[in-house]
Amino acid sequence: MPHARLLKPTDNLEIAETLARAFQTETGWSYVIPDAKLRAQRLTGMFHLFLRDEHRKGAVYGTDGIEAVTLWRGPGNARDSMLDIARLIVPFVQQLRFSIFRGLEVADLIEKHLPKEPVWYLHYAGCDPAYQGKGYGGAAIRAGLERADQDGLPAYLETADEHNIALYQSFGFAIKHSWQVPEGPQFWGMQRPGKTRH
Repeated sequence: MPHARLLKPTDNLEIAETLARAFQTETGWSYVIPDAKLRAQRLTGMFHLFLRDEHRKGAVYGTDGIEAVTLWRGPGNARDSMLDIARLIVPFVQQLRFSIFRGLEVADLIEKHLPKEPVWYLHYAGCDPAYQGKGYGGAAIRAGLERADQDGLPAYLETADEHNIALYQSFGFAIKHSWQVPEGPQFWGMQRPGKTRH
């Protein structure tokens, strides 16, 4: 059974590479960067940018060989502050170039649908395709859910891949709402209730 652990900023290169492989064919990123070759070139850099803040804002869990990774934002940290946006907008533009407009469109809609109550937010969950279906992704997800349970808080995520819904339902998530990106993909927001602390 794969084991997951708390990852550190020194793991960021491997984390970004695993997430880039995991999201190469994901619906949301395929909309933001439609060209598959360009997407393969850009995703590692994009995840490097996200990882600048993820450890500070919550927790990053991964399996021992970083075959699967989950990026969690803690309560009160799901949304980016204006300072974060100002600091990252230039690097994001450098990575995405003309895709920045689609990226901002999707990011804005995701932010509008984030819960207002405190939650642990599963910002990204990805498993290297070579290891999918072998329990690695589940181990990384469970590690974050255990943290949410320690705080007695709900967990929230969104997915643009309908086939992921059943997977997340198996972890106790239920569909909270869905929305459509104009001329783009549908997203499902899913929430798992907080566990009562004893």
